[in-house]
Amino acid sequence: MAHADVFELAETSVELVVFFGGSGVDEEEYIERSKTLIPVFDSVLISLGESPITFMHVSAPYDVPYNRFASEPEALADWNAHVLTELLDIWNEIPFYVCSFSGGAALALNGIHEDPRCLGAAAFGADAIPANFECPEHWVQPLQLYCGPQDAVCNHLANQELYARLVMREQASIIPLRHGGHRLGDYATAESLGDFLRSTSAC
Repeated sequence: MAHADVFELAETSVELVVFFGGSGVDEEEYIERSKTLIPVFDSVLISLGESPITFMHVSAPYDVPYNRFASEPEALADWNAHVLTELLDIWNEIPFYVCSFSGGAALALNGIHEDPRCLGAAAFGADAIPANFECPEHWVQPLQLYCGPQDAVCNHLANQELYARLVMREQASIIPLRHGGHRLGDYATAESLGDFLRSTSAC
C-alpha cells in the first residue's frame, strides 16, 4: 500500500492533484512517514487559500521496482491498478492531475497519466521519465517540466536530451526556475508547484 498525505484546501473539491515522491525511501523511513504529515508543502498550499483542490502526496512503497517497470510489466500493472482502483477510489468522480519529484516520474507517467480522468501533468527535477512518453490526446497542454538551475538531476545530459526530444515532439514544455537544486523543498514553492496548481485551477 502506498502511503498518502492528503490536504483538502476547501470543503468541496473540483479536482485532485496527486504528487508522487521521488526514490530513496527505505522501509524505516517509509514507516516513519506513515506517522506524520510531511510539512514541506505547507507554505505553498497555504498561499493558495481556500481553493477547490485536494492535494495528495504519495510516498511509494519502498519495494516498488519503479526503475525496472520496463522489464517487469506485471509490477507496473499492479502499481497502476493499486493507484487507480484503490488509492484514488474515493475521488473517482472528479478529474485529477499527476505530478512528481525526481524518480517519482516513473510512478506517475507509466500509465496512470493515460486515465481519462487525468487532465495533465508536471514533473519537478524529473528523472526516469519513460523514453516513449506521450501526452494523451485529451490533455489541453503538454507535460510541464520544472527545472532548477542548480539541479544536477534535471540538468544531467541524458535528461536534458530526453527533455529536448519531448519538446521537439510537442509532448513537453520546460519551465526554468530562477533558484533551486535537487531537493523537494526547492520545488515546493510558489514559483514551481504553486505555479502548476494555479494553472490547473484556471483550466
